[in-house]
Amino acid sequence: MYIPTLFRSDDRETAFDLIEEIRLGSLVSADPEIQVSHLPFMIDRMPGAMGRLIGHCARANPQWKSFGGEGEVLVVFLGPQTYVSPDWYGTRPRAPTWLYASVHVWGRSRLVDERDATRDMVVRLSEEMEPPSSAWSTESIAPYTEKLLPGIVGFHIDITSIQTQLRLGQQNTLDDRRRVHGALSNGDMSQRLVGRLMERFSFLDLPPTTP
Repeated sequence: MYIPTLFRSDDRETAFDLIEEIRLGSLVSADPEIQVSHLPFMIDRMPGAMGRLIGHCARANPQWKSFGGEGEVLVVFLGPQTYVSPDWYGTRPRAPTWLYASVHVWGRSRLVDERDATRDMVVRLSEEMEPPSSAWSTESIAPYTEKLLPGIVGFHIDITSIQTQLRLGQQNTLDDRRRVHGALSNGDMSQRLVGRLMERFSFLDLPPTTP
């Protein structure tokens, strides 16, 4: 994807952290035709490698039949995003803009169409996502899970490339960034999440950066 230099992050751990927070990715394949599925993903941070995405989909979804081909697949993770009003800035004139975080992952897909492995994927995702306070457990529906497994296909994506864009107003003055952050902090959930990203990546403390 096109990423202006000041919005680009080359830190792999930042990308992995964002993927684990976003979870839902748009899986794009083009073998033989373009297909897209919106699926939840897990990630294995393999030492010394680019890492691996782990996912599963319905067997009724024809996209899995293209997995394992010669070409690469792309998974797009779009994180918190929001509109920014020119009214929020102290400097003038300003135009409307959009702030967001996104991660693009390329890799080679391969099927893991084995019952035990697929079960492990489904159980692991549930356990990672279920709130600690929840009384529900995967063990409580084990027989039901077994009935579902024939309709599920597991797969891995061995990562070959990652691009991360953090478009969070780094080019603005410190005062303008703080003004935008203040407006976002009093907005809806999506706006507050973008505000937290600005806090997290220290963009409220850094001097302005120019392309």
